[in-house]
Amino acid sequence: MVLPSGFALPPLPYLVALTAGTLLVTALLVAFEPPIDQRTVVALAPWMVIGGALHALNQPPIELYDAAIRPLFGTPAVYFTTYVTLGTVWVVLSLFGVRRGHDENVSRNLGLVGTGVMTVLLVLAAITALRSGLLSLVWPTVAVVGGLVVAGLTLLAAALWRTPVIVRTRYAAPVVIFAHALDGVSTAIGADVIGIGERSPLPRAIMEFAGTLPTASIIGVGWLFVLVKLVVAVGVVFLMHEYLEDEPVEGSLLLAFVAAVGLGPAANNVVLFLFIPT
Repeated sequence: MVLPSGFALPPLPYLVALTAGTLLVTALLVAFEPPIDQRTVVALAPWMVIGGALHALNQPPIELYDAAIRPLFGTPAVYFTTYVTLGTVWVVLSLFGVRRGHDENVSRNLGLVGTGVMTVLLVLAAITALRSGLLSLVWPTVAVVGGLVVAGLTLLAAALWRTPVIVRTRYAAPVVIFAHALDGVSTAIGADVIGIGERSPLPRAIMEFAGTLPTASIIGVGWLFVLVKLVVAVGVVFLMHEYLEDEPVEGSLLLAFVAAVGLGPAANNVVLFLFIPT
């Protein structure tokens, strides 16, 4: 197994629609050339959360969607659904930005729209989960707070070790490191506390190896996955900082992709925690 369990292409009509939408949105973005820099990575972060949350709402025990739209939110369809939605908003904002002569605000506005949608989505999910009691908020809160603490300490250590690198990547680095810290911490909580099996083969292999270590009976198996995620995130930031200065557009898009690989699954975990009985 190389792909996560549950990975399946949607039925042909959905696949055609998503492919066409992806190509159209990409072509329009290439044509409009909206400004892309490190701030764009920050602006895209809430959209990554939206994608992960939308996917979580499609999984047991939630399964919120009607059968007619459910294929749009499976794996990998949800990535393209989110991208088409994000891209459409980005194109519209680019049009307004060019028309008004303030295209430098496009990334900021993209982030604001994404933050608004993300906030509404997460608040509605939390309100729905609260019907089962306040305990439903415990592990999502622990995961987010834990991710923030771990990310903050990691960023501080990286800044003390290689201050110029973190200064150069001062917008993108916190997003990348927090994304993977939250993914690691939430996955560890799921594995060691809640008892959720990991669907992706690589994290599962890492935690299975951790289970063979003497520390497994004391601190569980998730800690090794957290460590690996942090090392990879910091390593990517360190490797990318010069490329980010030389090629800000390509470098920012690559770092946004790296952040999405962590923040999307992390949001999926946190939203699922809301609906799992404690």
